[in-house]
Amino acid sequence: MFREKMVTPAIPERVFTLCKIVEKRALSSSDLKGKMEPDYLKQTSSYFSDYRTAAEELKLITVSDNMISLAVDPSVIKTTASMRRYVNGILSEFQNGQFYQVTKTYFEMDSNVLNGEKSLVALAPIMSKQLNRSVDAMAMRAWRFWVSYLGFGYLQDMFFIPNAAAFLEDIISIAEIEKGRRYSFGDFIAKIRPYSEIIMNQDPENRQLNYGVSNGLRTLHDAGIIKMEHILDQEDIWNLYPLKAHPISGTVTNITLCKKEV
Repeated sequence: MFREKMVTPAIPERVFTLCKIVEKRALSSSDLKGKMEPDYLKQTSSYFSDYRTAAEELKLITVSDNMISLAVDPSVIKTTASMRRYVNGILSEFQNGQFYQVTKTYFEMDSNVLNGEKSLVALAPIMSKQLNRSVDAMAMRAWRFWVSYLGFGYLQDMFFIPNAAAFLEDIISIAEIEKGRRYSFGDFIAKIRPYSEIIMNQDPENRQLNYGVSNGLRTLHDAGIIKMEHILDQEDIWNLYPLKAHPISGTVTNITLCKKEV
């Protein structure tokens, strides 16, 4: 799912449920499959190997002598939100995988996504051309589940609106940004960049933030989680995607993590 091709059965809910089942004790692969896909459901297809592989790729579980056990502290899978934060913190390990590359390409398309295809399935040929690797319709269907769950934006039918608010909120907590401290925007970007290159411009020197990242930052600003400012006479000026209707319409120089829980 993350290392190579994306597959639709490996949805976040199945990965989370699998982990919760083995939270207390290890189970054999057959016993775990029986709990996830009981015989009385009379399913004609088994998806177990797909979501088990996803959980293993994410290092949530370990498989030894055909026994599957939880590989992380139980706090990681306490809730779906805590698992999301964990996954967002390790996405940089999958830079060569389809999920990482499709997500990065989608954010690089900026606001052009609003004027193009309104179906993710129809984007498959475009992604294949951009990435110079095969991305089919099934992969794009699989992408929508995880890109929504991990907080990169909002899904409307089969159209995805990039807004990385939830993802950025997780990354801010992982990057240990100090609450109440006013950072220059460049220092803030430097702290979150190791975890957020999946959606960031490849060249930080141009100080441009794309449409999806700008949407996310403005959403966090409106929610009182962060405070963005343009302070006169500051040299570290960054450009958000322009939005005249918003109080932070274009440029920013500083950002503060407000003193509330992230």
